[in-house]
Amino acid sequence: MRPAAAIALAALLSACAVRPAAPTPVSGYLASTEITALAGDAPPHPLAPSDHAASQALRSLEDSDRWRLATAQAELRPPEAAQHFDCALGVRFAQHPRPALTRLMGRLLADSTTLTERLARVTARPRPAALDPDRRACVRLTDETRASSAWPVGPAVAGAAYAELFAALAPDRAEAVYRTGHEIGVSRAVCAMAWPADVAPSKALGRTVYARAALTRDFTADLSAARAEVQAARAERLTSPACAAERLALGQSPF
Repeated sequence: MRPAAAIALAALLSACAVRPAAPTPVSGYLASTEITALAGDAPPHPLAPSDHAASQALRSLEDSDRWRLATAQAELRPPEAAQHFDCALGVRFAQHPRPALTRLMGRLLADSTTLTERLARVTARPRPAALDPDRRACVRLTDETRASSAWPVGPAVAGAAYAELFAALAPDRAEAVYRTGHEIGVSRAVCAMAWPADVAPSKALGRTVYARAALTRDFTADLSAARAEVQAARAERLTSPACAAERLALGQSPF
């Protein structure tokens, strides 16, 4: 690897370790009854034989730039998760605390996680890395994680909700923001923690979570405060040193 690329990739991997992650709020924006209704509306998504071949094809990305990006994007908790959108927005969120944005992302993550866990309890789908003992994962596998269901793809749900949020906060950067949200879900498949075919329907769940959350009064107040923080971040005219590494990695994105 070229020295400059190695330095950039090191910056990418360290970007999500600037500060200890804030704890996820106990509750999100949605009531338990709303989460239950969303889970009931989610269509079944059976695993097809072709999904195994699609997942196996991703083994070619092990130890690549895209593999390293997938490792970094495994962090979904704010404030670190906001840094996944640095390059899409042309900002450096870690430069200053963004409490409103952190609170908003944390509550969206809480709703996304609750829905994911609710659906996972009724759908036993083994993860690629758990099904194949020779398959490597780009994240640390615990016994609990290895035994948990691959459906829905939690990072795809949260990544899509985050993308909707940042597209609302910076509409002129929506295309790049949606790409980032998509890649967060793809990263889970690259990591051998999810099946490629599960990414798209999981993203649809995340968009629904955001749409429902956006109707709540608390969300409206948080969005206004977060918009001011994002505008301030953009006015700082700072960029992340990880963006060069991200561009290299996205050139290897599988889908």
